[in-house]
Amino acid sequence: MITPPSWSSVFQGIIKTTSERQRLASALSVTNMTLSRWASGESKPQKNHLIRLVRVVHPNQRQELLEALEEEYTEIHSWLAEDTPEQIPSDFFAQVLNLRTTTTESLLFWRITDAVLKQALVHMDPHSLGMAIRVIQCMPPSHGDKIRSLRERAGKGTYPWPSDLEHDVHFLGMESLSGNAMKSHHVVWQDDLRERSNSPVIRSEHEISAAATPIRFEGRVAGCLLTSSTQPKYFTPQRLTLLTTYSDLIALAFKKSEFYLPALVELRVLPLPEYQNPVVATFRRRFTEKFQQTTHQQQLSNPELELQVWQDIETELLQNLPEVAYRHTFAPRE
Repeated sequence: MITPPSWSSVFQGIIKTTSERQRLASALSVTNMTLSRWASGESKPQKNHLIRLVRVVHPNQRQELLEALEEEYTEIHSWLAEDTPEQIPSDFFAQVLNLRTTTTESLLFWRITDAVLKQALVHMDPHSLGMAIRVIQCMPPSHGDKIRSLRERAGKGTYPWPSDLEHDVHFLGMESLSGNAMKSHHVVWQDDLRERSNSPVIRSEHEISAAATPIRFEGRVAGCLLTSSTQPKYFTPQRLTLLTTYSDLIALAFKKSEFYLPALVELRVLPLPEYQNPVVATFRRRFTEKFQQTTHQQQLSNPELELQVWQDIETELLQNLPEVAYRHTFAPRE
């Protein structure tokens, strides 16, 4: 068995350049000599310095440092969890309510989701360990009166995810954690998606733990708020409570007509993302073609045309892709 490197040896590599050593010394309010002593093992950093170090180290070095710290400081994850504020700032509630009452309907969804997702990231991932948070919306019924899938509508992330996930669109169904949340009507989570599980859930790149909670209003649902982390067991009871509150705030971004009775939600199995990508990539071309085909008398608004295109793509994903795209969704993890 290979012995993992000590945290001090990892830290030696991090501060080997003068510029990075000076940057970290300034960020931690310590001297260059103190950093050198930590790296050599001559002295040990205090708890507050370790917590701060995890946050200010370069994102692409953070995971290696954290894994090395776990070997010597087994409480590191609980320390980081303790550093997450338990309450959402009251002035942020006031900000969201102001957006709800002053924003035009056409901009309401984007203004509120942008504000809430940014605040949720800062609050729930204060040390930038790596988190993605997405608004997953019910696809309005296109055939019959049942909701067959969910669609990723908006999202924000911290490294290693992009900061803006708006264009990272996939359809989700009963094979997903979001689908589980819609079925159970309450928050669901997975501590470690790398482990074998009987629950149908797909794992995206970088994702280790995840949680999802429905977006509700008057007993109806519009979708769910899905959060992913690069850390195992990241979604403590405290963070799950925060996630539920943020989903309540996100509900203010939706029109009343976008909430559906739970009985209408009958999700199907959707293909894996790699099978969806080529079809989803045709969205812009399809939209242009549909726009050009629409006569003046039949002219629809851009949002209405976009919805029609997404419904066409949904139908194709549900009906026309090879069986293997579905079968692997439920394959057991090794």
